Amino acid sequence: MTDCDDLLADMLTELYGGGLQKLRGNTVGELVNFLKRAVRNRALDPIEKAGRLVGVGDVAELSAPEEPPDVADAECQEFLREEVEKLSRADRELYLMRARGLKEREIAEQTDRPPGTVAAQVARLLERLRQRLRERGC
Repeated sequence: MTDCDDLLADMLTELYGGGLQKLRGNTVGELVNFLKRAVRNRALDPIEKAGRLVGVGDVAELSAPEEPPDVADAECQEFLREEVEKLSRADRELYLMRARGLKEREIAEQTDRPPGTVAAQVARLLERLRQRLRERGC
């Protein structure tokens, strides 16, 4: 919980120090959406800087057999990690949210997109990643 408190404190300090100038909107709803995106982006920054993508291993673990993974599985996991790192920030955000177990409806609420749009974007993103893994022989 301390990490969340620190994150919010840092975010509010930055906004108070001039970050609100980036806000493009005049309504309370637009302010709320701006704040949600700012906090979400700030929460993803340390993950990206550390090079740790939460959930990347989770996807491979879901389909892995119960026996220890072989070298090919480890190579495929590393390849998937590299492919996720190459994604645009928006696609990587969708992937991370989905990998954490959020449903399309929850992602739609957090990103202020229609649920159908989120579902289509997630489906296309996952299909692109599956195709790259198939091309690699994984």
